Amino acid sequence: MRIALALVLLLVAALPFHGAAQAPPIRIGFGSAMSGPAAITGEGVKWGATLAVEEINAKGGVMGRKLEAYFADNKAQPGEAVSAVRKLADVDKVDVIIGQTHSGACLGAMPVVKEIGVPMVVESCSHADIRKLSGKGGNEWTFRVALDDEIMAHTFAKYMAKKGVKSASILAMNNDFGRGAATAYDVAFKKAGIKTASTEFFDPGQPDYRPVLARLKRTGAEAILAVILASDGAPFMRQFRELGMTQKIYARGSLASAEFLHQVRDNPKLGDGIIEASYWVTGLDPEWDRKWQERHNIPPRIHGSLAAITLKYAVVPALEIAQKKHGKIDRATIRQALTEVDVKDSPVGPIKFDQNHQAWINMILLEIQDGKLRILEKLPTSPALLN
Repeated sequence: MRIALALVLLLVAALPFHGAAQAPPIRIGFGSAMSGPAAITGEGVKWGATLAVEEINAKGGVMGRKLEAYFADNKAQPGEAVSAVRKLADVDKVDVIIGQTHSGACLGAMPVVKEIGVPMVVESCSHADIRKLSGKGGNEWTFRVALDDEIMAHTFAKYMAKKGVKSASILAMNNDFGRGAATAYDVAFKKAGIKTASTEFFDPGQPDYRPVLARLKRTGAEAILAVILASDGAPFMRQFRELGMTQKIYARGSLASAEFLHQVRDNPKLGDGIIEASYWVTGLDPEWDRKWQERHNIPPRIHGSLAAITLKYAVVPALEIAQKKHGKIDRATIRQALTEVDVKDSPVGPIKFDQNHQAWINMILLEIQDGKLRILEKLPTSPALLN
């Protein structure tokens, strides 16, 4: 009997312990457009987030706790973003949200994250109001890694002026991202001595750009500043070339990108000569590029990669600070820890949030030549750009 009892005790002792020592997972929410005309961005975010979470968990998670990813569809719309945030916060019980990819959705989500008290770290929305309303602007729960178009416009406009551009037409998406960028560039052009010949808007997902191209051609402007994503940029550039247009194209969005080149892979030289202001490009993290390519058999997408960078270089450091310095990981402590993040180097540059919870990462100038992307310049940014 004693021998049998001893054997039972030995077997019990050998079993893995699943009690209090095993901490629950940390829940990370991602809001993006999973359906509608902009669904390609949400698909990229889901792919990037999943890959990044797998990477982190394979290394033991964060402070011994695994991460779990949850997703919500904002359809790139402000109203839908409200529902997406409530789903992530109230149903999925996430500890922190990364999103919302699209500026209108970000602006729609901001009052809700403040009301609920859940931190949101914006990965790519570029409307200037997000910075102005965050941190000391009134919303202590919103942070942003991405640069906004007001920050980028002044630098990009100066560059265009140095290249001899005297007049330019603005073509922008008919949403908060596009309208905010159009306003920013109109102001920046005036400051740089560039005449705005016209401003045109288009609906994301539309198939025919010939009418707007005809109007742009009639202005006689030397250049076009296109605020456009790769999915719209592919048909736009095909029709631009078909009409024999020769204006120099400068871009904001994801026109000069591996994603665009993949979509025009039958004729990658369609994009030759495009110069784009961005803050991410393939090649900044070759190991990430390799893993994405192996998993999905296409080049990395900008919004998915930015979601992953935001998780790995902003949110994870905040989670570590919350546990090490404050002794717990919950929504309020993560919010406080985000104000203390100070990452000296990431694929997009330093990440440290200022009083408006804005990070001042690098701005990159890209060019397509001979069907290939190249980095023209990598420029540091600072609040002085706005003076």
